Amino acid sequence: MGGGMVAMRACTAMIALLWGFTQASPAGAQSLEQYLTQCSSGNDELVIRGCTGLIQSSRLDRKNKSVAYLTRGNAFVRQGDLDNAIADFTEAARRNPRSLAAFYNRGNAYIVQEKFDQAILDFSRAISLQPDHALSYAGRGNAYLGKGDTKRAIAEYDKALEIDPDNTQAAANRALAYTRDGDIGGVLRNFGAVVRLFFRSVFGRQ
Repeated sequence: MGGGMVAMRACTAMIALLWGFTQASPAGAQSLEQYLTQCSSGNDELVIRGCTGLIQSSRLDRKNKSVAYLTRGNAFVRQGDLDNAIADFTEAARRNPRSLAAFYNRGNAYIVQEKFDQAILDFSRAISLQPDHALSYAGRGNAYLGKGDTKRAIAEYDKALEIDPDNTQAAANRALAYTRDGDIGGVLRNFGAVVRLFFRSVFGRQ
């Protein structure tokens, strides 16, 4: 889904914030550290268990609980449990309304559920928080494409590629949008861009 980098930064922030917190609080700190280790692990079952422990702790502030909800939501996505994932992203956004990752990740989950209007709202909120977030423009393009609005989808992919010319997914999906729109010229022009991106990624040059 492309939100891994956003989620990773959020999890790193939680580790940094909580490390000082647990160091300053010896009583019961060990169990909190165990939950933190599980929540930031690579095993989804442990992530869910650890993040749940952090969420239930009375010692975490609102912002840290937002990150715990976000991290657990990502684990639910990987397990295919989109309803619980969306619930967690919603809680993350409620506790931190400036969490770009919460809106972006929930938007992607809504796309999988084919709830395209909700996805557009979430990607738009993410863009309002970070206007140069290419992934959110691409995500909003995916939502418009799902609704069958190919012209608006192409416009979103254009913006994503303007910000990040190396976004191969946006280029490939723009080609699909041109195809569905019956714009053969657009398909051919976009094909050239996709080929250039491919060779750049393989050979590391233009």
